[in-house]
Amino acid sequence: MPLPQTGKVTQHMGRPTIFINDKPVSPDIYALTHAYGGRWSWEEVAQRNISNFCQAGIKIFQVDLYLEDIWYKGKDSLDIAKVQRQVSGVLQVCPGASVIIRVHTNAPYWWNEQNREECTEYADGPIETRQYGPPFNNEDGDINRALRASLASLKWRREAGEKLVELGKRLSATQEGNSVAGIHVSGGIYGEWHYWGFIDHDPDTGPAMTKYFREWLKKKYRTDGALQKAWASSRFNLGNATVPPTAERNAATDGIFKDPAKDKRIIDYFTCQQEVVADDIEYFCKLTKEAWPRPLIVGVFYGYFYMTFCRQATGGHLFVERIMNSPYIDYLSAPQSYYGASRNLGGSGNSRGVIESALLHGKLWLDEVDNGGLQKGAVFDDIRISTEPDSNYVSMIRRSALYPLMRGIGLWYYDFGIQKGFGWWDRPLYLKNIKEEKAFFDTRVNVPYKSEADALFVWDMESYYYVKNTWTPLCDDETDKALEEILHAGVVGDHIYLFDLHKVNLKQYKAVVFMNVHKMTSKERQFIKTKVCRDGRTVVWNYMPGYTDGDVLNMKFVQELVDMDIKTISSPAKPSVTIKDPSYTFNFGGPVNPMVMIRDKKTEPLGYITGTDTVVVARKTLPGYKAVYSVLPLHGSDVYRNILKTAGCHVYNEETDFTYANSGLLLIHTVKGGSRNIYLKNGKRISINLPPKSSTLYNSETGEQIL
Repeated sequence: MPLPQTGKVTQHMGRPTIFINDKPVSPDIYALTHAYGGRWSWEEVAQRNISNFCQAGIKIFQVDLYLEDIWYKGKDSLDIAKVQRQVSGVLQVCPGASVIIRVHTNAPYWWNEQNREECTEYADGPIETRQYGPPFNNEDGDINRALRASLASLKWRREAGEKLVELGKRLSATQEGNSVAGIHVSGGIYGEWHYWGFIDHDPDTGPAMTKYFREWLKKKYRTDGALQKAWASSRFNLGNATVPPTAERNAATDGIFKDPAKDKRIIDYFTCQQEVVADDIEYFCKLTKEAWPRPLIVGVFYGYFYMTFCRQATGGHLFVERIMNSPYIDYLSAPQSYYGASRNLGGSGNSRGVIESALLHGKLWLDEVDNGGLQKGAVFDDIRISTEPDSNYVSMIRRSALYPLMRGIGLWYYDFGIQKGFGWWDRPLYLKNIKEEKAFFDTRVNVPYKSEADALFVWDMESYYYVKNTWTPLCDDETDKALEEILHAGVVGDHIYLFDLHKVNLKQYKAVVFMNVHKMTSKERQFIKTKVCRDGRTVVWNYMPGYTDGDVLNMKFVQELVDMDIKTISSPAKPSVTIKDPSYTFNFGGPVNPMVMIRDKKTEPLGYITGTDTVVVARKTLPGYKAVYSVLPLHGSDVYRNILKTAGCHVYNEETDFTYANSGLLLIHTVKGGSRNIYLKNGKRISINLPPKSSTLYNSETGEQIL
């Protein structure tokens, strides 16, 4: 009988690290699918793939488990025997393994039928009638108007919590429970804590959420008068306030912006909906930790910032600061970005979270690598039907594994391929490379983490309360598109949230780039002006920084931040910006309002509205620092490289390959390949010839090839 395992995440060598039985281990994990035909560990294909990864050196495995699987109608106790079997299936082919169970807290389908008043309702239409359960996967239909317990249902929260406690106490006392090192607490769509109906639908108008919303308003406003003043309306009071309808949610008073003086009802509702999800997560994670008699790793899907489909307020993770501060949560996680330019061959494979902020809060981040195919236009196509050779996908595996591991975080391989009757990575060449990567990073567990970034990129989650909750010409441009271009500029950057700006060592950075910081408090503005805008640094501002303080919209806020004379103008139908040097033009898919021009005569113009002399990108020398302002979100890897190089940031690679350096390692992922001059920070230049469609790892001090 194996001795009981302990699992924890704690700081080690400057980064959050998994400890199993008090020994640090590299964060490489293999996860079975959630889908029928491959989700049970004792089944033939699952057994084969667990064995494959065990032989590759991976000893931590994640398995899915739904309350639906073990909480039966009319039964008081959970079916713990099925949980034991799910764990033992891993141990049969990988003795001594550690198991993380992804527990989905969603109420069983029978519970939803019995408790319709506790279920989600939708502002954009009725609950859809459909079959739940076999032959459909447990998550099928949840992106539609599904019959699901409201995430604001206190009855569901209480009863599901009781089952989590029972699971922990009973499983931990079994032989199989001795091998459980962690619980991944899941809920909402795909277990990722997106609200039901996200992406396309508008929850939650049901009785449970309406009651919760009214209680939330009572705590915030206390009196009817205060509520009516804030909402600029006498229609509602604390007793009859309702969840806003779809048209009201999707409206915006000032171009793409919601005016907090006029749209407070919408902002309040989205804040309430976001808070209830955070309440659920903390509630369940606290119960999970306390029910387990030994140290246990507890993690969640949360903190998705990139690739959230322009609907962050409806289904995103806007309470990320609270979750990153929670003592009951050890790691945050997400699939790597689904943005095509990132996910495809040649892309960065970027995380969907703002990683260096997670590290600042002592949280491990785990990427879910679910990129199993190379087919265009299909995220989950089967690699067996691909016409691409195995060697092409190997470079994507290598990139998708090395980037997070270099960055001080970890990953698991999620095996959607089992849905087709085999594993996505069940090929000798793939497994050979996964084994090499695992062995190398085992040697890195005790190597100190050290950021080699000299640019800092600042993002803001709270700004999503104040912009349209539907597609706009900027919603992808200022996040996913801009980020991928930055990652191909040959300059290494760290990425944080605005609320963490005061925590970083600013002396490390030659440039600080503010990306989507539309909402900014007076305290944050003062900190930036006194602590960031100094020491010869370059500060780069993108579209409408600090336009709201949470109370009003004010163009003077923007002008004071960028320290340039600006003037409001009408947007062209499809704005186009041309940069002078390097020559580059970028376009937007529709009018962008509000919009300004730069009319400051003390600036150096860098870019214009195409075909005009209207300045929309400029640089200005100010006491102690330089400012660059781009009226529209800045674009172009070459453009970013030029601005950052001028700021004094180190450029490793003048080509647009994905290039990243950290803790003594340098990664280059390329499609075209060819000869390159790579410039190391110590002044050494190395001349290399990169194979096409390759990912290569170097020592960033010597230039020696490692993998």
